[in-house]
Amino acid sequence: MSNNLKLVSYSSLVISSLTLILLVYALVVNPSIFQGPEGPQGLQGIQGMQGQNGQIGIQGEQGPEGQEGMPSSYYAQKVYEDSKSGVVFIRVYQPDQERHVAVGSGFIYDLKGHIVTNNHVIENGSDFVIVYFDGSMSKGKVIGKDDQGDLAVIKTELPSSVKKLELESKITIGEQVFPIGSPAGLVGSITAGVISQANRTVRSMNILPMIQTDAPLNPGNSGGPLVNSDGRVVGINTMGYRGDEFEALGFAIPSSIAKIIIPNLIQNGFHEHPFIGISAEFLDPIQIEGRGLPENIKSGVIINTIVPESAAEIYGLMEEDMIISMGGYSLRAEHDISYILHHHFSPNEQIEIEIVRNGEIINIDLTLGVRP
Repeated sequence: MSNNLKLVSYSSLVISSLTLILLVYALVVNPSIFQGPEGPQGLQGIQGMQGQNGQIGIQGEQGPEGQEGMPSSYYAQKVYEDSKSGVVFIRVYQPDQERHVAVGSGFIYDLKGHIVTNNHVIENGSDFVIVYFDGSMSKGKVIGKDDQGDLAVIKTELPSSVKKLELESKITIGEQVFPIGSPAGLVGSITAGVISQANRTVRSMNILPMIQTDAPLNPGNSGGPLVNSDGRVVGINTMGYRGDEFEALGFAIPSSIAKIIIPNLIQNGFHEHPFIGISAEFLDPIQIEGRGLPENIKSGVIINTIVPESAAEIYGLMEEDMIISMGGYSLRAEHDISYILHHHFSPNEQIEIEIVRNGEIINIDLTLGVRP
């Protein structure tokens, strides 16, 4: 009996061993034996942690800080606060009249009591009342005027609350400017615009080359300052065109010329303008080419008329002469004549004029006269 049990146990052990060997073979060598049909795809596992970043590169140097732009209203406020005590309102009276006959604007040129305005503001008056920003007033007297340049100087006793405004010759096309004055008698008004162009010739208004601006200029603004963003006077407001045909078209006498005229008005009571005695027309390159002129001549003005007994006639200039330079300055537009004369020369000074006559270049030295 025991032998039989031993045999059964031994047989069972052999069978178990074979079963275990077959199971290992199935799992390791050929698992497909027990693999069922493919089931649905399981859910995606959780993403592993991100690996460590590389080193950060060296930061470059910081560039210069840009200038923060300011709205135009900021400059208008600043300019007004800085300039208002140097701007005046002018009432113009005639003898024995209680009501003023004209009004205008002006600005304080110096603390000696000199006020600058337009000549057309004061030309019909004999008595003048100056109104300051704080409402105080003083009487004034005209001590110098220039009807051709449309400038005048009034002398008065200044209150202690005022300041003088500085003149600025340098301008830039497109820079922002602010007329300050009393349009329609509205004291202390400020508007804004830009310098549209320089050296404009407006024969119906003034013999001087003018600043053109799109800032509104109305009756009562005349004589007031056109100031830049630094509160410096770049021009004297003189005229604004109005009507259906015009919009935003105003003109101011440039300070670069006012600097020359005003001291003469204070010292002498008048100013003399240099005068050649011609009317001329600018020639463009096509017109020059059609005249058969030398190839190196690119621009100039042609003389249309000669004023009798003027420097032009005395020194031999002729109609149809083409002027290509004056005093060493080339002529590229008709208004260059006025600009050169008023910025660089005075009456009785000698000036060299380079002309083309019958295809030949000729230099003529003449002495400038005084504009009649």
